[in-house]
Amino acid sequence: MLSGCDIVCFSANRWNDIWRNRHQIMSRMARRNRVLFVEPSLYLSQLSANLKQQGPGVLQGSRLYSPLENLWVYQWPEYAPQSGRAPLRQATFALRKRSLQHALQHLGMSNPILWIFLYNLGEMIGHLDERLVIYHAVDEYSAYSPKHDNPGRVQVIKRMEAEVMERSDLVFVVSPALYESKKHLHPHVVLVPNGVDYDLFSDPRFDDERPADLAGVSHPLLIFAGVINEKIDLQLLLAVARQRPQWQLALVGPVLLRQGTETVVELQKQVNVHWLGSKRVEELPAYMHAADVCLMPYQLNEWTRNISPLKLYEYLATGVPIVSTDIPAVEEFADVVWRGSGPDGFIAAIAQALAADSPERRRRQQMLAKDHSWDQRVEALSAAIEQRL
Repeated sequence: MLSGCDIVCFSANRWNDIWRNRHQIMSRMARRNRVLFVEPSLYLSQLSANLKQQGPGVLQGSRLYSPLENLWVYQWPEYAPQSGRAPLRQATFALRKRSLQHALQHLGMSNPILWIFLYNLGEMIGHLDERLVIYHAVDEYSAYSPKHDNPGRVQVIKRMEAEVMERSDLVFVVSPALYESKKHLHPHVVLVPNGVDYDLFSDPRFDDERPADLAGVSHPLLIFAGVINEKIDLQLLLAVARQRPQWQLALVGPVLLRQGTETVVELQKQVNVHWLGSKRVEELPAYMHAADVCLMPYQLNEWTRNISPLKLYEYLATGVPIVSTDIPAVEEFADVVWRGSGPDGFIAAIAQALAADSPERRRRQQMLAKDHSWDQRVEALSAAIEQRL
């Protein structure tokens, strides 16, 4: 594993958000390296809204704290928001750069590896005396905005991503589809899928630790654990809830939707649908182990064609049967993942998974998951980095 390096991780999410691959990777990198986890900065529009609601007292300087040994979280000063307007853009960038440089000096970090997890987080490239720049693509970001909705934004995202890749020394991608689309843009593109904290999610103690907010919820129990956003086929979940009222459906995760909220309203009316909200990563296994089937009800589109869902590997580690729509990420696990298209096919797949479950099948599924641990993934990432240093 990579050792003795200073790493500055530019994350698209806060440290205390739902844990994603950057949290898993950096928490492991910190075992043998020093990591500065840089949270996203405010945009000018966000700062303006905060000032209107709370007044100038809301403004804070930068903050640095350490949740783990050898890992520090850095929060940008709120008086230096992101802005697309010149000359404010140049002025706030200068403030952010100086603040981050001071944080690195305070920690005694020098010649760091910059690890960038979003196409628009590369502004510090060339300003921190870095020894290596890594761009880590976890989604096809241009698919967030459908071409027919905002073709101009799609092109802007593609241009920005191409620019940050051009300035990087190494590019990681999480899916074969991303590899195929990025390999011609950079000479050093490496495929490393997402993984699982196997010891946590496979722990048999969770078989007997039913969460309190599932008390009284009957079986069969179906669970979806993850962010509820535009990737999720809510109409499919609504069809399952309506057509099989004897099945209980638990949704574990935040609702982050910009459109399709009317389907959420309909789901909330169903007595067999239970909204449990966000949970910490260490709480998730208990919910998955309590289920009879774990669901991956993804839309089928360009966005989901490129994903490597963390929940796939986490579900695998629990041994609980998995039912998914027919996304490419599950093809490798066709022996243990049931797939169904449309409401009828998805419901039929759930029924098959319920009928076919057994202790032997669960053990086989867990053995597959063991080969996809985050520890193994970090070793693969480390090997690729060491070749470029």
